[in-house]
Amino acid sequence: MPDKHNGMNNEKNFKNTDNESTMYIPGDSKQYQQNAQQYSDQYYSRNVTPQNQQQPNYGSQQQYQQVGQQQGYQYPQNAQQGYPYQQGGQQQGYQYQQNGQQRYSYQQGGQQQGYQYQQNGQQGYSYPQNGQQQAYSYPQQQYAQPQGYAEPPEPPQPRRRRRKRRHRSLVGMIIRRILLSLFILFLIIFGIYSCTSLSLINKMNYVEDGERTRNSDAISRDYVQSILVIGTDGRTDDDRGRSDSMILVSFNSKTDETIMTSFMRDSYVEIPGYGWNKLNAAYSFGGAELLMDTIEKNFYVKIDNYISINFVTFASIIDSVGGIDMEISDEEANEINVILQNEVNEIMGDVPNADFVPKGGKVHLSGKQALCYSRIRYVGNSDFERTSRQRRVMTELIKKGAKNAPSFAKKVSKNALPHLTTNMKKGSLYWLSLKLPFYLKNDTKQLQIPVENSYTGENVYNSDGSYQSVLTVDFDKNYDVIKDEIFSDKK
Repeated sequence: MPDKHNGMNNEKNFKNTDNESTMYIPGDSKQYQQNAQQYSDQYYSRNVTPQNQQQPNYGSQQQYQQVGQQQGYQYPQNAQQGYPYQQGGQQQGYQYQQNGQQRYSYQQGGQQQGYQYQQNGQQGYSYPQNGQQQAYSYPQQQYAQPQGYAEPPEPPQPRRRRRKRRHRSLVGMIIRRILLSLFILFLIIFGIYSCTSLSLINKMNYVEDGERTRNSDAISRDYVQSILVIGTDGRTDDDRGRSDSMILVSFNSKTDETIMTSFMRDSYVEIPGYGWNKLNAAYSFGGAELLMDTIEKNFYVKIDNYISINFVTFASIIDSVGGIDMEISDEEANEINVILQNEVNEIMGDVPNADFVPKGGKVHLSGKQALCYSRIRYVGNSDFERTSRQRRVMTELIKKGAKNAPSFAKKVSKNALPHLTTNMKKGSLYWLSLKLPFYLKNDTKQLQIPVENSYTGENVYNSDGSYQSVLTVDFDKNYDVIKDEIFSDKK
């Protein structure tokens, strides 16, 4: 083969004279050197890296770009890497592609020194020595993570359950059994109480409400429940009689008070449909419904429920708690005996002089004696002290009944409840019975309407020329007192 450097610069003039399969490597040609240099300058002018960006590390790690498929580029060195060239008549290197993967092979001194290849986006190198394969290396390809990317946190390791100590589990079991026992006991007590309450309620005399004339401006509050207790002078269940006492019992759940408000029977009021008359006349004209309407119209307090008690029922209730202890004067003791002799003993079927009270002081009163004490009018300040005595008797009855609840309930259910008349339905009475144990713990407050300095005594003439002594009332002043004392939301 002739020397290609003998003044021949045109590569086309080289001929193959030995008919050998010799590869021509144009790397030594000046023309090739110039073309390669020109290509290198054009390449770097297009792919120059700005100063504020980090230049990729070519030669040690491939850079990838997704354009339809993943293609790898290698940093050229001396503008010759990646191109076949020949030195000293020996084939030094060549590149080829196999199965879409680019491989490089380098030979030195007739021996294959190494090759590098890319597989699955990773570049590997191998350097055999003395004809033996030395090693393979697969450098891990590092990719830049997208902005805002964060490695997922490691899943929390499950806590190892500690074995509970035996004594702790034993204590917990004991506590659970105690709580369960208390709950069962509560259910039993609640069941017994409910059954007893319903049995008592069923014995009461229930009547439907009659026609009402309501006052839409009458005051009421959700936290106040009021019941009008009407004490009549009727001798039997069929005898309506007159309202001898009218006490509005109010339970205020915000102040935890039980307020007993007495309406004086001689108050001169307007009775709907009947004109002006004494308050106690309303019951005679139209029963409990007309009495409630009259109080609503004149004193502006809403009343929905009532319980009426006659003479005999009142005495039976007092006897059901075993009587009450009262502090009375000698004048009051004497008046009790007068009332016993004149009417009460006859009503009860006893002899006229039965069960007299010998003198005043701290005395124990039976049912009929307590009834006579509540009816005294001519000792002290007439009807004002009379209503006060009635409230005192009711207060002592509540206290005594709370202390002796089981025996009181048994006796009152037999002797008194069948003679009580009410317009409260069974559901309302049962709900009241559930709250009654809490109401019995309330503080008790007494009130009298009309209040002091809000009335005057006058004689009013009737159409037939007769007259009656009445109390003319300042209704506005009494309304303010009722609102502040009964419907207060502060203690």
